[in-house]
Amino acid sequence: MQRSFLLWLRLALAGLRRPGPEARRIAAEPRPEGTLIWLVLNDSAEAAADAALLARRLNRLRPQLNLIVTTRGPIADSIAWPQRTRIEAMPENTPASMRMVLDSWRPDLIVLIGNDLPAALICAARSVPILLVDVHLAAGTTRNPLLRNEARSLLRRVRRVLVRDAGTSETLLALGVDQARVEIGGVISDPPDPLSCSDAERSSIAQQMRARPVWLAASVPEDEIATVIAAHTHALRLAHRMLLILAPDATGDATELADKLNAEGWVVGRRSLEGEPDEEMQIFLADDPGDYGLWYRLAPVTYMGGTLGEGAQAPRSPLEPAALGSAIVHGPKTAPHAAEFARLSEARAARAVMAPGQLGEAVAELIAPDRAAILAHNAWAVTSGGAGAVEATARAIVTELDRAAIARAN
Repeated sequence: MQRSFLLWLRLALAGLRRPGPEARRIAAEPRPEGTLIWLVLNDSAEAAADAALLARRLNRLRPQLNLIVTTRGPIADSIAWPQRTRIEAMPENTPASMRMVLDSWRPDLIVLIGNDLPAALICAARSVPILLVDVHLAAGTTRNPLLRNEARSLLRRVRRVLVRDAGTSETLLALGVDQARVEIGGVISDPPDPLSCSDAERSSIAQQMRARPVWLAASVPEDEIATVIAAHTHALRLAHRMLLILAPDATGDATELADKLNAEGWVVGRRSLEGEPDEEMQIFLADDPGDYGLWYRLAPVTYMGGTLGEGAQAPRSPLEPAALGSAIVHGPKTAPHAAEFARLSEARAARAVMAPGQLGEAVAELIAPDRAAILAHNAWAVTSGGAGAVEATARAIVTELDRAAIARAN
């Protein structure tokens, strides 16, 4: 078996240290009676919330199960953990500290959540099965040969790996992980509650618009207005009755914008004045930020404002339209929702444009209902799939727990 010299050297040097204060404190506390799983989190607040979802599902499957959750970062008090869960700081990542904690807790299973591979723990837990779940690796992870060898050595000690997507699976296979131990489990997350609206109003406006093609430009900052209008002009060449629902990023008075568009020759309506778009309107200003649930439902295509320009005050999450069946178009500037855009991109659930001039082409292409429907379906699958991933991961953990119990009995 090929081993990583870098890993061996690092652990050898760390092995000279005595157990740290965190490990000694933990070892002084009594172990819970019964079956125990050690959940190891990374530092993100999102990981803690997702781990709590997983913990609650495990509790429903095995009510008598004990969970010890460790993290290097703080965990919000608002996160709801099931009974029989204990939250601890992560012990020092040295062989002596990890051996002390393992001897004290005697876990039946260790579950690593996220991308972290705590070397001292993995190497110290020789008799304890380890699962790695909710893994997401970016392309290029295997480029450094030293890190590749170290990761390969550690991953050989992991019994089962559940990854978020096919790209991560391919990366792990390139690192030498046995294909039989890698499976795609999806993203552990709580599906977002769709934004609400009045169904009667939605039905009324849909009737007013009848079969008109519609697209929404959501939370558009001032410096993108011209780009959106140019895209609408381009799309109108293919669908002359197309309606643009334009939601400005600024929540103030939209009178100046309406006057400017009227002066350019557009027939413009405003939510705050006319209430609903009529047959003659070409642009409808959605100047009430509380109505996004309505517009996402009415518009088959949504452009996420602020992703082609600068200065967006309140950029919207792409998961909002995704949850309500609107196909998503966006530019390259995806902060502060980069992780959400990446999830949609990997699932082929969004259309990216790299330059302002490409927006009109994308909107015109997605006028075709079948093209928009494919993106919308994939996007909906992303937002609704978190619960399924939680279930699949929880059942994989319980399966490995039972296997470990049978192995000990024999």
